[in-house]
Amino acid sequence: MNKTLEVIRFEVMRNLKKPSFWIAAILIPIGFALYIGFAALVGYNAGESMEAGTNTTELKLGVYDEAKYLSGTKFINADEKEQEVAIIESKDAGVNAVKAKELDVFYYISKDFATDQKVEIYTKPEAASITDDYSMPIRSLLSMTAAANVNPIDLAVVTGAVNFNTTAFSAEDDHVIDQDEILKAIIGPVIALVCFYILLVVLGNRLTTAMVEEKENRISELLLTSIKPINLIVGKIISLMIVGIVQLIVLIVPVLVLYKVGLANNILPADLAISFDLASIAMYMLLLIMSYFLFTAMSVIVGVISPTAKDANSYSGVMIIMVIMPIFFVNAFMPNGIGTLTYVLSYFPPSAPIALMLRGLFGNLPTWEFWLGLADITIFGLLASKLATHIFCRNAIEFTPKINFKKLFGSPRKQWKK
Repeated sequence: MNKTLEVIRFEVMRNLKKPSFWIAAILIPIGFALYIGFAALVGYNAGESMEAGTNTTELKLGVYDEAKYLSGTKFINADEKEQEVAIIESKDAGVNAVKAKELDVFYYISKDFATDQKVEIYTKPEAASITDDYSMPIRSLLSMTAAANVNPIDLAVVTGAVNFNTTAFSAEDDHVIDQDEILKAIIGPVIALVCFYILLVVLGNRLTTAMVEEKENRISELLLTSIKPINLIVGKIISLMIVGIVQLIVLIVPVLVLYKVGLANNILPADLAISFDLASIAMYMLLLIMSYFLFTAMSVIVGVISPTAKDANSYSGVMIIMVIMPIFFVNAFMPNGIGTLTYVLSYFPPSAPIALMLRGLFGNLPTWEFWLGLADITIFGLLASKLATHIFCRNAIEFTPKINFKKLFGSPRKQWKK
């Protein structure tokens, strides 16, 4: 036990003392924030540009309604002011007025509008652009006319303005489930899924190379003279988990602080205030820890099998694909898609973590099945740790480019049995 604690202490401190660890921990959230801010700014500027390009507030507008459909010629423009569209005597007069720049935009509604529903728009801008859209005024006039001619109830139905109130009853005790209760139930799975994904992205490669680096540097030969393989493997797995959790805390705590500050100072809308179900969050945090334990043990297996870091990266790619496999079959976890594939992915060890989190997110994971899945992940995590120790005993000082699987799964060296 003392040897295992020494390994844990050494590995944790070695990683925490690396400037690259803290640079990555700080730069990743900053990078995400900058990306989100830049994307929002670009979207805002694009929206402003399009709105500016199609603003008809200062334009002279005209219309010839040959179908006699319109009931008025005034609409509310982008500046929220009433603007009038001039009535033109004929189509030719309107088109010629545009060519002579007496009108900026001319709308022509043909006498066959009742059958073809088409409106012709004529304009002569200084510089043509694909973002120009001068249909807003005529759309407003047509909408107002249609609204005046349609029964209010029919208008509400057609435009989707009807309000729907749904009452859902719990399958367990028939109590009414409200929206807040549904949000509380999915907060735990969402947090676990996001955190697990961050751990995969940020630390996935580091875990697989943690063991193979020592083999390449021949440090493992020296370590095995003073420590048992089981102490080394267990220490590696626990230390890597601790480092991952520290990295996760560094990423999440600033987000939570900004969230609380934003709500307290009314920077964020009050609708974003969420009440948390601590019991559900605790359950899924336990699932997250055990899932990360399984993933760490699997990564260590890849590291002890691989002759070089290059090989480890190749094998880890296959492992990560197995872990994220449920994402490719997300429809299988929705309430109307539950089937054999759902249960296979839920209990297949590499894919079980994300599968259970997705089922919790979509609300089709019973409590008893959650604990069964958690037990499945824990057992296979322990078996993976045992397998990693066994393989390390056989492959710790092997530096051949080929993997001898027969030798890996044979009996361990006699001097390492104890």
